[in-house]
Amino acid sequence: MDDAPLAVQTEAKVVERPSPLTGLARSGIALAAAAVFFARDFAESSGSFSRGPLIAGVVAAAIALIGGVSGIITWRTTTFIADDDEFRIERNFISKSSTRVDYTKVQSIDISQPLIARLLGLAKVHIDVGGAGGVGLSFLTKARAETLREHLLRRMQAAKTGSGGGSGELTSLEEPTEAEAEELVVAVPPRNLMLGTLVSLGALASLVLAAVFVLVSIFATAPVTLVAGVIAVVGWVWSQTGKNWGFRMTRQGDTLRVRRGLLSTVTQGLRPKRVQAVAIRQDLLQRLTGLYQVSVTVLGYGDPGSDDDASTNAIVLPYGTWDEVMAVLHAIWPGVDLNAIEPHPQPARARWLTPFTFRTHTWGVGEDVVVAQHGLLTQIRSIVPHRRMQSASIEQGPLQRRLRLASISVHTTDGPVSLRLYHLDADVARRVFEDQLARARQARAAVER
Repeated sequence: MDDAPLAVQTEAKVVERPSPLTGLARSGIALAAAAVFFARDFAESSGSFSRGPLIAGVVAAAIALIGGVSGIITWRTTTFIADDDEFRIERNFISKSSTRVDYTKVQSIDISQPLIARLLGLAKVHIDVGGAGGVGLSFLTKARAETLREHLLRRMQAAKTGSGGGSGELTSLEEPTEAEAEELVVAVPPRNLMLGTLVSLGALASLVLAAVFVLVSIFATAPVTLVAGVIAVVGWVWSQTGKNWGFRMTRQGDTLRVRRGLLSTVTQGLRPKRVQAVAIRQDLLQRLTGLYQVSVTVLGYGDPGSDDDASTNAIVLPYGTWDEVMAVLHAIWPGVDLNAIEPHPQPARARWLTPFTFRTHTWGVGEDVVVAQHGLLTQIRSIVPHRRMQSASIEQGPLQRRLRLASISVHTTDGPVSLRLYHLDADVARRVFEDQLARARQARAAVER
């Protein structure tokens, strides 16, 4: 199942197409999705056969046909060129489009393999150019996708450093050159993944929901409700474990690579320079296991395959020990030492506004970052580098004015991580606010120099 490059060369440029199996990959995905809907419909109909299965079969065939035709059209109407001068994707169906990627704008190249595509040895390639979307190419053989990624990474580095970076086109049969060795940062074993998932408030909430479904099914004599409860619990557990199974983070050069997934796999590139903020989370039950979760806000960081939740891909450590948290944090920001940052509590009078979480609210300012921690059921420690702060605001509500308190919000790129310093002494808050604005200006000026 090797990709066969189109045997046409214009000005020494090799023009290639996606894999001929693109149609089969898309129709297979459609069939799998239809099967899920069929199973759900069968369960909700209390296991009785009627016209439902027949209709589901017709719908599945129609979806598979549409997916297959769409894939064939994509294969026949999509071409791409990858050489030292450019990476260009052209689509010529009803309307024509030509997308050219500037190597200096490339941030990362990610590879994803939905289940059906993985069985066929195919993969999607997503090129992050720092914007909201990026450029996608599907489907290529897995080997071709990897050689294309290595080629684009080499051209990206060459374009940004001004070096030549090699010459000649990268054809489908060319083997990737020996790349810099990958260094393992962290790997999440199945034990920690299952322990972090099952011993958590999320698991407790799922069990409570399942118990409600069971009670309803008993009193309403509706077995479908029991099935729905089981599906809900299993679905939640799968969303936490299946997408993060085999999680590994490695470093190669100045890029971190994250690999995850049991059935559908994703390999993503993460450049530490683009990380805007980090959050370390631990809920009440996870304190018993000593496991934490780490998520990030990264400019343009999303899901390359668009089949997974973007929030899942913002997680750079599903569940890990404190030492593993520090390993990930140091891989992103080597100079940050949380132990060197002195935590400051809220003033005693802030207890009136945070009676239950008063002891959990702390904040601190280090040489490179600002840190805030809070939370009762789930403790969250948010970290934002001074140079990544886009703006800050100081707020004081009526009760805060009466208690001489104020809160500070530190703003960065929109994402899953936010940072707020709650209920500081009003004078301290004003001083911290002014100092933080000055630190941010100085940090950005130092980077620009």
